[in-house]
Formats: sequence, structure tokens, C-alpha cells
Amino acid sequence: MQTKINPTEALSMGIYHFHPRWTCSYGDSIEKRIEEFEDVMKQGYFNSITVEITYINNDEFWRVIFENDANVWFNIYDYYNSKEQTFDDWNKQRDEAFKILKQHPERWERLVGFHFDEPVWRGQSNEDFLTMTKNLREMYGKRIFPVFATGEFMDSEGNALQLGIEGNKMGKVAPEALKYVTDIAFDSYCVDVRFGFENGGFIERIQQKFPGVVDGKSYYSELTKHLVKLVGHDVNVWFFPTTYTTQLWRGGRADEGYCLGHLEYFCELLMQQKYQGGLCLYNYKNHPTRLQEFGLGTHLVVPDENGKQKLWSSIPNWETYSECLKNATRKFKETKARLAEFDF
Repeated sequence: MQTKINPTEALSMGIYHFHPRWTCSYGDSIEKRIEEFEDVMKQGYFNSITVEITYINNDEFWRVIFENDANVWFNIYDYYNSKEQTFDDWNKQRDEAFKILKQHPERWERLVGFHFDEPVWRGQSNEDFLTMTKNLREMYGKRIFPVFATGEFMDSEGNALQLGIEGNKMGKVAPEALKYVTDIAFDSYCVDVRFGFENGGFIERIQQKFPGVVDGKSYYSELTKHLVKLVGHDVNVWFFPTTYTTQLWRGGRADEGYCLGHLEYFCELLMQQKYQGGLCLYNYKNHPTRLQEFGLGTHLVVPDENGKQKLWSSIPNWETYSECLKNATRKFKETKARLAEFDF
């Protein structure tokens, strides 16, 4: 009989914009938000949740986490700015929340670390990122996990179609600012990794500076090597597969086949990494203004007690994708990640 793996040590399968703030398809009350959150979790799609401060001490949130053997990352979206306030003032509300959380040692243990989304692109200086991550690491002993836009560490931006800006016009992360980073990823959603599918000349543009990039798969593997080298120390690697119907470099939009290609390939690429974090799919919710951009939540198979689709029943399900995701997460839960060790 296989020994059960601690959820904080297993390979992680998560998805962005999936916690009670965003699970509001059944209604706006906290009860309905938790109901949707639990319905999806019970299907076995995810074992890693990124949550914000509003719900970090919610009892029902934690009940669902423990009943489904998941780990938790704390999302920080409002970044420390030394020109506006001291670190202690900036961190006061979070520190108070963590004091409450620590009253439940099993919850505190299940909290893996802090997640940051494209901090330099969103305006934080390298100096402030370093100060913020140093203090958080020393105060709480948790992991530090930023995801960067490609334009934050190279001159081409993989999401230029969505962001409306090229990488050569974006601020760059400095290697010295990454001293306390334990986990790393970059996001780039528009490149097809399936054999025989073109990418509208985007690969050829990247190839000018990265000769090893010859197709969609090598685009992601070569940029991963570049980012890990930039960090300069051992680091747990994550990948962000596409799960929303975004625009593609070759034209058209991502569909089930495109997203399935991402899921399968990034599962393979994760296994090849020396140190592993997991996958964080992007994303669960629909875009608020781009009406053609549906998140994975609208396509997941989530049946009621009678077997009828309960979540977004008016939109076609991605049955193949849902089954593959469930199988991948099952394997992740049974696989101990190769995690780097840190002395800071």
C-alpha cells in the first residue's frame, strides 16, 4: 500500500482565479461561493489553491482544503512600495491575519508560501521586490513564488496580444532581486505546442536570440532554462498551461485541443526539471470584458448528485480535457516533488 504523501510535498496542480472570490457562478453569497468551490474540488481537478487574504481564515475554505488533500499559496497582489510606506505598515494587515492562522497549526503548516504575479511589469522596483521577499521569508519561513511575464526577463513578450506591449518596453527583473525566490515560472499563453501547428512567425522572431527554439515545445523549454539561469540558484520550477480561450499567435483562439496539448506537454516538461513545483493553469474565470474569453470553469465537467452538469450547464463541456486533468492531478497527489533546499 502506497504511503500517503503530505500535500505540501506532492507535485501541485492549481489554477489561477480559483478560490471563493471567483467561484460565484451559483450566486454571490459566501455559501454559494463555497458550494461551487467544493463541487469543483470534489471532482479531483486540483490539489493546490492560491487564495487571498479575505478567505485565508475562513473555516469553510479550510474544511474543503483538508477534505481534498490540497495545499495553499497566499496571493499577494498589492506590492510593497518603499516610496509610499514602511514594510511594517504595508504588511500589517497580512501579519494580523497570519497570527490568527497560526492559532491553527495544521492550517499554517498547509500554507506553502507566497505567490506574486508579474511584479516588475506591474510597477514594483527590483529593490522593493528584494526587500519584500527577504522580509517575508525571514518572518514566516515560507516559500517565495513569482511568475514573470517574458518581457520581464527578455525583450520579447509572449503575451503581447493580451497586454498590448512588447517586451523591449517592459521593466526587467534583476538577478540580484531574486535572492530569496524558491519557486519560479513565466506565463506565455499563445504558443501552440502540438506537432504540425504553426505559431504565426512568433517562433522565428524568438529564434533570433534563442537559436534552440525551433517549435512550440522548445520555446517553453529553452525559456525555462534561461529563467532558471537568471535566478542563479536552485529553484522549484512551475509551468502555466493555457486553459482559457485566448487569442493565438497563429490566429484564432485556444480550444480544447490546444489546451489539452499544453496540459500534456507541461506535465512532461515538469518531470524533466531538476526541482519541481507544479502546474498552475490559467485560468478559471471568464474575462469580464472580452466576451470570447472563457475560463476553464465554464468547460469543466462538474455533475450534480444525479449526474447532470451543474456548473455552466449551457456551455459545452470539455470532457476529454476534464478527464485528462483529473488523471494528471491523481498522479500528482501520488508523486513527491523534487524540492530544492534553501539556507536562507
